[in-house]
Amino acid sequence: MIQPLHDLLLNWKVPPSSIETVGHHHNVYKVKSREKTFYLKKRLNSSVEKRIEELLLTSFLLENGLPVERPLLTVSHQPYVRQHQVFYCLYQELKGIPVQGHSLTSLKMVGTYLSQLHGSLKEYVCKFEVEEWKVETHLREWISVNDSTLIEKWGEGFLGRLNEWSFSYSKLPQQLVHSDCHPRNILVKEERVTGIIDFERIRKAPRIADVCYFLAGMLKDQVKQGEYAQVECIHAFMEGYQSGGTLTQEEKELMPFLVIIFLLQYTFFYNQKGYSHVVSTYIPFINRLVNSGDYERVFQM
Repeated sequence: MIQPLHDLLLNWKVPPSSIETVGHHHNVYKVKSREKTFYLKKRLNSSVEKRIEELLLTSFLLENGLPVERPLLTVSHQPYVRQHQVFYCLYQELKGIPVQGHSLTSLKMVGTYLSQLHGSLKEYVCKFEVEEWKVETHLREWISVNDSTLIEKWGEGFLGRLNEWSFSYSKLPQQLVHSDCHPRNILVKEERVTGIIDFERIRKAPRIADVCYFLAGMLKDQVKQGEYAQVECIHAFMEGYQSGGTLTQEEKELMPFLVIIFLLQYTFFYNQKGYSHVVSTYIPFINRLVNSGDYERVFQM
């Protein structure tokens, strides 16, 4: 057992029987205590304001009937313990497992859940200032810092379309979004969504940023697993999302390329890490999507 963390957990009156890191996530610890499971998360580059906002937001969502991960209060009634410049937050485990396998039923349920989440996030009034999620800027940065001539030229081939797309995207209304709702942060049990975790980096953006980030994560996982049912999976998700409110025509027209933008970011990230075998799979996959009429049409349902 990790003694410094053992002492830290006493701030929540949680005497641990075991503490272990979670996979490759060195800033997340799984804690067992009195037949309950908790997750202790180390929040780097954070602030008191961000941690308070997370508590207020997740409390608001729970009050509105949405299951989400909420930080537990310490004996000092704070949602964190601060040591030097590092914040630690403790969360009780939500039941369920991350979305995987991408069954059409579960994807439809995820779509419905995200639609409900966005409806509540739209109504929430932030106590502190929240930064904007600058999707376009992030992609341009990835392209500019890439030191591989081949992939850089390939990425630059999307800049013309990006310029046209970004003008229309900037006209969409912004609201509070989760901004990290990839499949591993959404939990399901028996094809029912049991909650979403990690509200660490809430930001402001058009709601389709969350939607397309999830879809890009789903497609990325399918490529890794050698699965190719993109149109059916996107259709199931879109059907669920629109059951809670119809997307506008402007949003639908911008979504296909927004998914591509996130897939491009993943590709540049893996290239920077030296995972050439992954990059060699992603490039032709993205090219196929860009040239697929079925891919474009599935968003128009």
